Amino acid sequence: MPKTTSSVIRLAKARDARTIAELSRSQIENELPWRWKPARVKHHIRTTDSTVIVSESENVLSGFAITSFADTTAHISLLAVNPMFRRLGIATSLIRWITLSCQVAGIGCIRLEVRVNNTGAIECYANLGFQMVGIRKGYYEGREDAQLMTLMLISSDREARRPK
Repeated sequence: MPKTTSSVIRLAKARDARTIAELSRSQIENELPWRWKPARVKHHIRTTDSTVIVSESENVLSGFAITSFADTTAHISLLAVNPMFRRLGIATSLIRWITLSCQVAGIGCIRLEVRVNNTGAIECYANLGFQMVGIRKGYYEGREDAQLMTLMLISSDREARRPK
């Protein structure tokens, strides 16, 4: 396991879809039906209302995030880091990339769900300014609850004055 590493964040390419899907399967969708197969990941890579980014470390895809956009909100659908590259700041770098992109685009809010027992991820998101706004009972196939977290990028009074 690397103690330090430099990573590069870039937009995902179609050739990354299989690795992203496999990382999702092993790290996020374990013990759940596999919904994020390579074809679905490729769709999100190619569509205009989603962004798929990857982190490359030592020529290995070390992490990824899939974010979808609607009006003034963004939703981080998936975010995972290869276990060999955890605790190196990769998730933080991915979230900061998403946050900066959303700020530039005028997105007011980023939302995500995280397993209630995933304390490491919850702490990471909280350290980046995300706040818990609720619980989604049975979110993961009726088996596990999700904590709904939100990061407000534009205050509600500024949002109200924003041109439509």
